[in-house]
Amino acid sequence: MSEARFFLVTRFWIAPGGEAAVMRWLEGGHIAEIRRQPGFLWGRRIRIAERDATGWSAHATVFGIESRAHYERYMANETLQEKFAREREPFASKLRIERFAGEVDFSA
Repeated sequence: MSEARFFLVTRFWIAPGGEAAVMRWLEGGHIAEIRRQPGFLWGRRIRIAERDATGWSAHATVFGIESRAHYERYMANETLQEKFAREREPFASKLRIERFAGEVDFSA
């Protein structure tokens, strides 16, 4: 894995019955498309062990990025962000998303 200086993490929950469709979208090209963006070094998806109180499954994606500047260019790409929003529309009632990004400030 290449050395990343900045990270984008998306934690998301999928409603019961929605996991197959969401995973098809993610694995069918969405994660790869993000990974192809300038400065994105690698991407991983994580299945989080816990579920929420209503049975929604928890997951995360983590992307290693060369720099904050690459992340900011990715987020400012309105065409790409609008495309992703349209792609998520079929899952609106089955998907909750939380994003955060930042730099490593300590390593053990």
